[in-house]
Amino acid sequence: MDMHSLVKNLSAIFSFALLLGCSDINDSWEVKGGGYLKYSIDGGKSYTIELDADDVVRPDYGRSYFQLQTRLKESSRGDQFSIVVNRPTLGANSADPTYSWMIAERSEKGYLMGDSNIVKFDQKDNDTIWTADIDLRFQDCRKGDCENQTGSLHVKGRLRYWVGVEDR
Repeated sequence: MDMHSLVKNLSAIFSFALLLGCSDINDSWEVKGGGYLKYSIDGGKSYTIELDADDVVRPDYGRSYFQLQTRLKESSRGDQFSIVVNRPTLGANSADPTYSWMIAERSEKGYLMGDSNIVKFDQKDNDTIWTADIDLRFQDCRKGDCENQTGSLHVKGRLRYWVGVEDR
């Protein structure tokens, strides 16, 4: 094989590899929708749960609420959240205590406690990007007796969600 053929073959292989490497470029959150919830519990270690496009329900013509529900399998710690805000606006919003809950370390559902459970939306660009700080207190149900527990889990974090291109 001469040098010209070798360079030509290597060039073709490199181009093919480059195309394969770029094949997932349009599979990003901005195109498909999704995002993340980064949080800490009682000021401890930070955790991240990835959000799929279907993990968030946002207000539209038939709904007036924003609901985030993470998938248990996405949490390395075994946490799952359902956070609901009725009629969300920019600024501080109260989370709905009936539909907002947390499963901590694969325990049973712990619901919100107290009156100061805030989801503070700071971005809502044409309903395509939603970002918020969360400051919530949930029942601590990790010992199995959720009804008679006295402690709570203080969850603080950051939510970021993109609406997929097809859904805009």
